[in-house]
Amino acid sequence: MQSSQHHQRGVALLIFIIITALAAITYFFSTMSPTELKIDRQEQTLIALKKAKNALIAYAVNYPEIAPGRGPGFLPCPDIDDDGVANPVPPCIVGGVGVVGRLPWAQIDSGDLRDGANERLWYAVTKEFANVPGTMKLNGENIGEITLRNSDGQVIINGSDPVNNPAGDPLTSVVAVIIAPGKALVRDDGQVQDRTPGGANINEPSNYLDIAYSGLANEEDNATFTNASATDGFIFGAIKNATGDVIVNDLIVVITYRDIMKEVYKRVGGEIANLLNEYHVACDAYPVASAFDPTKSTFDSAAQAPPNELREGNLPLDNALPVSWGGVCGLNTAPIPPVWLAGENWQKTTYYAFAYQNAPPSNGQTCGNGTNPPCLTVNNSAPPNNNKQALIVFAGRDITGGNRPSIDMTDYFEGENNDLDNIYDADEPEDHIRIITP
Repeated sequence: MQSSQHHQRGVALLIFIIITALAAITYFFSTMSPTELKIDRQEQTLIALKKAKNALIAYAVNYPEIAPGRGPGFLPCPDIDDDGVANPVPPCIVGGVGVVGRLPWAQIDSGDLRDGANERLWYAVTKEFANVPGTMKLNGENIGEITLRNSDGQVIINGSDPVNNPAGDPLTSVVAVIIAPGKALVRDDGQVQDRTPGGANINEPSNYLDIAYSGLANEEDNATFTNASATDGFIFGAIKNATGDVIVNDLIVVITYRDIMKEVYKRVGGEIANLLNEYHVACDAYPVASAFDPTKSTFDSAAQAPPNELREGNLPLDNALPVSWGGVCGLNTAPIPPVWLAGENWQKTTYYAFAYQNAPPSNGQTCGNGTNPPCLTVNNSAPPNNNKQALIVFAGRDITGGNRPSIDMTDYFEGENNDLDNIYDADEPEDHIRIITP
């Protein structure tokens, strides 16, 4: 009997605690002003957008582990059936027309992200970075081809001319957009957004994403986009019409070329640095460079033996000298390059240079020591900047107007990086330098 009374009192106490908590929550929200609630929802939206961006970039950097044989940088297609997973069929881009869908949150392991209106995020990606099957390769030459307009309808980034876009910075070309749709509204074309759960059009983008300036020359509809187009991209909210009604409440975060490629360069640069250092440890030498010629199909070391080694040129990923990749160096075995380095054509856009083939710690020979070749200098790098033994330079996008492929280094590298004087500059806008430390 006493036990039953204790149980009843325990249940009663639990009920009391729950009622008290609910009352406190109700009181808290009832005392918040509309402005405070709006700020809270905006903060939730911004946090979700930031998490989505970080998760997409992490997915891209780790793509070799996701899809063995492919290199880093690829992004998933959108989710078009709301199951959290990308739908590559049909592909992200068909005939230049892009697919707009939800963020594939389960695939990128971001969690089920929601905006302040409790809606899942939406997403689109340019064809240059989409992970659809085919012949697309991804290295520093890839570009972003998505157009953006500001709330006044003015183009601020031109997807049809990403190198010379109105923003003035070629690295701001847009690779992907992530969109928080906000609450349902009446679009500028008169469509009443219908998000009825289980409805026939629950996956229709226009029920979530908005249009501005309908029927005008600067019309932009976030529910559709065309790759590499100056007229069919995305527009930032919030926008009101002449009567003060909100017609665009989409909030957008973009992934730019700079955002994704700075992380991809770190990954690829680290892989190449490890490869060259492992070769040096195994074979007591750096591999001889391949004569610079991005127009050719194979990249072998030149047929010279030390001490007359070719010390600068393309990265020799097809075959190496003095010992081939995977070959026997005395009691050691030379490493083998990751298959995706050549598979994504990194050898065509990577310049490789070293000052002296037998560098420390193997036998004490150093660049600039006595009759040895001078060390490499890298301006705008950490001091001392004139004692570099080896480096690679990644060529960025083609800003020459389409001269590539070419045997002219000026079509790939900028300023100090194209004149073969052992002096390089880490501060050129398109080039990216990775110093190799033995």
